[in-house]
Amino acid sequence: MEENKPIELRSEKVRNIIGRMPPVLVRYGTVMIVAALLVLAGIAAFVPYQPKISIEITAMQDEGGKVHYIAWIPQRAMLQRGKIAFIAGHPPVEGPMPVRFVFHDVPDTLHVSRSGGWYEVEVYPVDHDGQAIKIPAPFTFPAKIELRYTTFWKWVARN
Repeated sequence: MEENKPIELRSEKVRNIIGRMPPVLVRYGTVMIVAALLVLAGIAAFVPYQPKISIEITAMQDEGGKVHYIAWIPQRAMLQRGKIAFIAGHPPVEGPMPVRFVFHDVPDTLHVSRSGGWYEVEVYPVDHDGQAIKIPAPFTFPAKIELRYTTFWKWVARN
């Protein structure tokens, strides 16, 4: 029969083994971790990134046949108004609907709700005049405000 001898955790041999760190592993492990972090930071400094903000646009037609597009733009997006490249819409209807929009005037009225502030802004199609469209009833569709390209590093540093 074998006797199970208890290991003495407080003995000098055990403390010596546990307390000693392998210097080669620590040295090269640290160098590899720092090198990996530097490579990731270098990639983040050059990878292009285009932030997008989700919104909704409502399309409606007046008696004269002109189509108007109204967007509800969050206040946080309006703070970055100078960086807006365009608004990309995704209308749910087939046919000649515009998909790129811009806005010119921003109203002074800020609407406030529990989820935050937003502006009601008329947006204008970039690639379509809107005259050949017939809209039987107003409808709302999703869109995204696409800000100008930046690098991922700059975007993280500003936010």
